[in-house]
Amino acid sequence: MKNRTLTLTIGFAILGVFIVFSTIYVHRGLLGTQRHGLPLITVAKNARSEVAQTSLQLHKYLTGDTNVGVEQVQGVLEANKAQLQAAYDNTLATGNVGRYLTEETRLLIRQGIIDLDRIAESNQGSITLLASTPKPVADSTGIVPPAPKIALAESPYAEFNNAMLKLEGHVADLIDSDASFYGGMGWWLGIMLLAIVGGAAFWLWRLQADSTNMRSEQESRLAETSKAVASLSSFIEAISAGDYNAEVTLDRESGLGEALHTMRNKLRENADDDRKRNWSTSGLAQIGEILRVNNASKTQLYDNIIKFVVKYTKSNQGGLFIFNDENESEKFLELVACYAFERKKYLNRRIAIGEGLVGQCYLEGERIYLLEVPSEYVTITSGLGGSMPNSLLLVPLKVNDKMFGVLELASFAKFEQHEVELVEKLTESIASTISAVSVSESTRILLEKTQQQAEEMRAQEEEMRQNMEELEATQEEMRRKEKHIQNMLDGEKRRNEISLKNRQLIVELTKNKDIQDGKWQETLEKITTAITRQLGASRASIWQYSGAEKKMHCAKLYSQTKGSFESGQELSARSYPGYFEAVTSEETINAKDALAHAATRELAVEYYRSMGIQSVLQVPYFNEGKIAGVINCEQQHDQKEWTEEDIEFLKACADLITVAYNTYRINQMLEQLSDDQETMQTIIDNIPRAVFWKDKDLRFQGCNRIFANVAGLKSPKDLIGKTDYDMPWKDHGDAYRDDDVAVMNSRKARLDLEERNINSDGVESWVLTSKVPVLNKHAEVVAVLGMFEDITERKRKEALVESSMVELEELRRLVQKRAS
Repeated sequence: MKNRTLTLTIGFAILGVFIVFSTIYVHRGLLGTQRHGLPLITVAKNARSEVAQTSLQLHKYLTGDTNVGVEQVQGVLEANKAQLQAAYDNTLATGNVGRYLTEETRLLIRQGIIDLDRIAESNQGSITLLASTPKPVADSTGIVPPAPKIALAESPYAEFNNAMLKLEGHVADLIDSDASFYGGMGWWLGIMLLAIVGGAAFWLWRLQADSTNMRSEQESRLAETSKAVASLSSFIEAISAGDYNAEVTLDRESGLGEALHTMRNKLRENADDDRKRNWSTSGLAQIGEILRVNNASKTQLYDNIIKFVVKYTKSNQGGLFIFNDENESEKFLELVACYAFERKKYLNRRIAIGEGLVGQCYLEGERIYLLEVPSEYVTITSGLGGSMPNSLLLVPLKVNDKMFGVLELASFAKFEQHEVELVEKLTESIASTISAVSVSESTRILLEKTQQQAEEMRAQEEEMRQNMEELEATQEEMRRKEKHIQNMLDGEKRRNEISLKNRQLIVELTKNKDIQDGKWQETLEKITTAITRQLGASRASIWQYSGAEKKMHCAKLYSQTKGSFESGQELSARSYPGYFEAVTSEETINAKDALAHAATRELAVEYYRSMGIQSVLQVPYFNEGKIAGVINCEQQHDQKEWTEEDIEFLKACADLITVAYNTYRINQMLEQLSDDQETMQTIIDNIPRAVFWKDKDLRFQGCNRIFANVAGLKSPKDLIGKTDYDMPWKDHGDAYRDDDVAVMNSRKARLDLEERNINSDGVESWVLTSKVPVLNKHAEVVAVLGMFEDITERKRKEALVESSMVELEELRRLVQKRAS
């Protein structure tokens, strides 16, 4: 009751505060309608009045009244235009008009500004016409004819006057609408205030009545409470005695009665859970004892297992199937023990993997629990007859995902969930024991076989001793031959190791980023360094051959003793004809004694002796099927025997140089092509038109920056691959694509075509478009090049000039008509 009183009091207080603030809101709203609306009406009335005055003054000026100041008239128009623009921008000095600055209000103000511009242009045209009209000259009689009258265009003034009247009416309608709204709110606030007063009076009456009823209710509740206490004591005594079916006579809908019943049910569930848990624990303990005691004989173990499981789970029938893989070509499930099976089924001791429910359970490795047993699958029989079971449970014998068999149980009763879970736990223990028994059985069989083989070995030992004496005579000869073969194998092994190291180094060089990227100087440095280290040579160099000049140029030379690189040396065919003949023959030069070798002895005096070079190995490398140079490997101070592995390694390095040189040339061409493309893109970007080009599938392949800006893209690269349907003008995509196809099919350019476009907002624009088909060297159309220029402003100026010319022509006709 206390909470209810507090709630109602807070509610009345909130409603009172709401009414007070709503009254203030209505009052401020009514004041605001005048404060925000009157400045707009005042601006419109003043503009309408002052512009009408300028019309009268300009009429006087055009009729010859020189006292009228034309500048003053134009000043009034500019002042009113500024006032209207300030109202449009909500910057009037007389007040904030944003409340009534609706879209329609802005449109009327904008129309007034445009009409003022038209009035100013019309006035200027009349003044210019008056100034260009010749003044009348006195005739022979001395009479000066009257000056021709210049008519003032009334249409702009009338349109401006109508626009301002509409603006006044529109703002007045908005003010009246707001005043009606706030007036209606005032009436509603009065009605709410009356309702609050009435509600408060009714609430006070109810409060007195509830107080009287409460005393009578408390007396009746006291009697019911005494009765409930007696019932509660009986219920607690029954629960304490273990009677979880006891009922309490308290109202179930009351919180205490429901809580007591919930407590009773929870205690009943806990007792039931303890019973099931104890049952499962006992079963696991008993099966563990059976498995520990009866693991000597597999048959006795299997019989005891199935007998215990069937009896403990109160099943009516059971069978134990073990996986038999003694024969690799024929694996099956064997019925090794059963309980209460009929003879017909017991005789069928083999089940193939995947056959029937047992085979499928083993194959899937998951339990199968059926409450609807297939007809004729199994029958539980006794001396008086038989019947089909109501439930069937098949559980795989599985340990660590390894399958050992299947346990099958059938019962007239349904297996409970805790019974199924116990059987699954039992199968894990059974599978572990079966695994251990199988291992023990295999170990026993292997031990027996080992003993038998030992006896056979002792019988053969004497025979082998005799044979050993005969073999000993031949062993000496075999050792001699073995030594010779071992020497050959050692040599081959060394050569293989060298070849393997060479291949590994070649693979590393092949994966090197500088070589893959075609960096020529870095490639030469890495290859020459690798050659000296791998072959143990003093120096390694790479020479480039010029067939036109008959010269050899040293591109890179690495000296292992100095640890530095050199380049620039040259050899000419004129100085060393024999050496150049050997080089151009494209053969490998293997000179252990470089000073006496036929191909290199010309270099002995001026080159080899000064450097202390004794041995040379030289391998050519090629480019485009022609010799491009040689790899030169030199040994200083002592002679070196070059092996076939060394030659093969240098040939592999020669292939690497050829690849790196070709990559270097390709990179140079790509850089040149990239520079050309950047130059072309710069030229296109500076064309004062939007330029684009598409492929045969009408997908954009490029554009300049002007076109990218029109398409709303950050860069011309973002356009590549897109179509007209991906652009802001996708609504006109079909028309643009049809035009592109027509240009490519006709093979004729379309130049400087003016096209008129109207977007979804109704805004008109004009573009000057040109499109040209692009042909390849086979005269096939492969693309279309287009460019366009926005000429909307030019078209508007042309329309304005044409309109002015029409007006001037009309004025000229009027002047001629009045003059006549």
